[in-house]
Amino acid sequence: MTPPQRPFSQLIELWTRQLDRIANRSDQESLVPAEIDALREQASDVRAAAFAAAALARNELADTRKLLAPLEVKPGPDQAAETDDVKTERGRLTEQATISESRVKQCEVVIARADQLLERLTKLRGQVVLQTLLHKDSSPLSRQVWSGLWPQFLDASSTLWAALTVWSRDGPRTLTSDERDLAPLAIWALITAGLWWAGRSLRLRFGRARAALLGPHDRTIAAAIDGLGLVLVPILAVWLIGRLLVASQPPSPIDVLLPHTISSIILVLLVVGLSATLLAPNRSTRVLDFTDSSAQHLSTSLRRLMIGSTSLEILFVALTQGGERSALASVAALVLATTVALLALPVLANKAWHAREAEGGEDRPALVGGPWWTASRVVLRVAMLSAILFALLGYTTLASHIQSALANSGLMIVGALLAHRVVDDLLDTMAAPDTPTGAWVRRVFGMASHQALYGQHIALLLFDCLLVLLLAFGLPQAWNIDVDAVERGFGQLLYGIRIGGVTISLANLGMAIVTFAVCLLLARLVRAIVRDRVMPTVEAPMPLRQSIDAGLNYAGVIIAVLVGIGALGIDFTNLAIVLGALSVGIGLGLQNIANNIISGVMLLIERPIKAGDWVSVTGHEGFVRRINIRATEIETFQRTHVIVPNSVFLQNPVINRTYSDTSSRVDILLTVGLGTDVAKLEAILRESALNQPRVLRVPQPIIRFARIAPTGLEFELFVFVAKLEDRLIVSNDLNRTILARLIEEKIVDPKAAPEFKLRDLDRLAEVLRDKPATDHAAAPQQG
Repeated sequence: MTPPQRPFSQLIELWTRQLDRIANRSDQESLVPAEIDALREQASDVRAAAFAAAALARNELADTRKLLAPLEVKPGPDQAAETDDVKTERGRLTEQATISESRVKQCEVVIARADQLLERLTKLRGQVVLQTLLHKDSSPLSRQVWSGLWPQFLDASSTLWAALTVWSRDGPRTLTSDERDLAPLAIWALITAGLWWAGRSLRLRFGRARAALLGPHDRTIAAAIDGLGLVLVPILAVWLIGRLLVASQPPSPIDVLLPHTISSIILVLLVVGLSATLLAPNRSTRVLDFTDSSAQHLSTSLRRLMIGSTSLEILFVALTQGGERSALASVAALVLATTVALLALPVLANKAWHAREAEGGEDRPALVGGPWWTASRVVLRVAMLSAILFALLGYTTLASHIQSALANSGLMIVGALLAHRVVDDLLDTMAAPDTPTGAWVRRVFGMASHQALYGQHIALLLFDCLLVLLLAFGLPQAWNIDVDAVERGFGQLLYGIRIGGVTISLANLGMAIVTFAVCLLLARLVRAIVRDRVMPTVEAPMPLRQSIDAGLNYAGVIIAVLVGIGALGIDFTNLAIVLGALSVGIGLGLQNIANNIISGVMLLIERPIKAGDWVSVTGHEGFVRRINIRATEIETFQRTHVIVPNSVFLQNPVINRTYSDTSSRVDILLTVGLGTDVAKLEAILRESALNQPRVLRVPQPIIRFARIAPTGLEFELFVFVAKLEDRLIVSNDLNRTILARLIEEKIVDPKAAPEFKLRDLDRLAEVLRDKPATDHAAAPQQG
């Protein structure tokens, strides 16, 4: 049974009191970022409740106005007198509409005040974080710090030793008490054992030991399995032991030190697993393209950095908890910042980032990551060394924040890159035709066994969007930056952005895309039915059929676009206004562009030219490669591309050599002596033409006795080829064949042909070389 709802007035009063309490608490001093985040969450809850109530009141108001519209009094002489029931009903609905409208306004006031508080708390949080980071403690360079260092160290050591003594005495007693339920820990122990067995089996079957026998994509997956199996069980074991130790109720300061120690050890294990997966020193199955020496250097430096920094950080937390120890904290922060910076320098050095030589002559930078990552490593080195300077000046919080934020950001980015690489290789492996998943997908969709798949690229794009979304929230949190702006941006995308009278959201966009896709599929189905079933039964020429097919295509696209726009909720009246304004712009300054666009549509509908046609227009001859919306791309025989505006094809004569089909005619001109036997020559020409495999038999070759000239008898041979690109080959082969037959039948004597001797060529070159000099010398005499 649902509890009864509160009256609306009580809700408004409750929300007002909550907002007043949040405002009073925000005016107080000594607020920490965690408290401010809690206040913002409370204000957001109030705003969400008021927003839901306002939406409900708006719906009630809209329904009431629909019921009230037929009861409104319409002035006019023919208006009939109203009954008392109508007046009573109109009064009741009017009162209900007034109440709903009042509720909407009250909710809007609460929402506006909540927004003001959220903006105020966001600014306050930024100020508090900045003040915390810029808070200056005692500098390690001062004499007072060193004078109080040893007493504070002895006090911290004695406090920690006393806590360890109490814990060692009372901890086991607490675990064995009846109040502690250790069944969940036992279950986790069994799960850890099961995961150890599963990880061992996976490593033996798919791990790096067999990766050398696999392809490059399988090696990445095998390396990921190997690295995960290497550290998963240790991480679970550390977490299980930590849970067991926390259950023993350790005293202060161990209750703070223990969770920090557990998280630090898990972080070290994660870095070990990542280095084993990505670098794999001294192994040929390395995922990243590092040299052996760089991989070994980077892996060793990373592990040394993590072990050294986490050990000092645990010691720092142990010595600074449980009392006022400013001197000890300043010196410990300086030691920690210096150690982390010095251990991070080998990781960021160029020695650790040399790339191995590419196979097959591939162009690859000498350093992994290229110049951008090299410059970024310089910036990171400066940031690490600046932490030492800040610690020396007394800004211990800022120094530790810089180093921890850089480390966390690096881990997030490396983890995202590794996840992208693994998922990419996994999808490529699954889509390969020789894998069971690839064969199953091709069999389900009726595809050929070796046909390429492209769905894995869409899946990888969606996964990359998810990674970017996680990094958009994770990286600001690593730097203690407020992510409220990011959350508001994603909230606006999810719930909608109101532009004028239209609310655009991800849901609306998704619905519009789905609607457009469905309409487009239906349009293509109708087009295919008309083209394949209806048009063959109609006595119509092929150009008319192609025009109808193109018209159906564009009509389907236009209808799908209009339906998709309607699914977004856009008013077509406003769209008509926009199109009207656009037409004015076209009339004033876009006439040429509009002419080419309309000409492109006409070319696509009428299809006087199409891709692959051999055309000649305004002195440009070649093959049509692409018909765009504004211009057409023609590839000439010199392999150059000419961009011709579409209006040129409608305003000038166009020669399309492949308009109706791709066949063409080859013309061979021939002159023989006056005493040649005409019938014999015609038989030779006909036989030579029919012996060519590329020459069509229908229509048959044509031999034409053109005329009797003083130089001899002139003949013309016309043959036809099926493909236009065969003209040059057939012409060359026919000339060679006819020449050989004429020499064989002694119709042409090659020895009687005049020889062009080399000395004649030399004399001609000398004449051409001396002619400009002679003309130049004669010019002054003429002057």
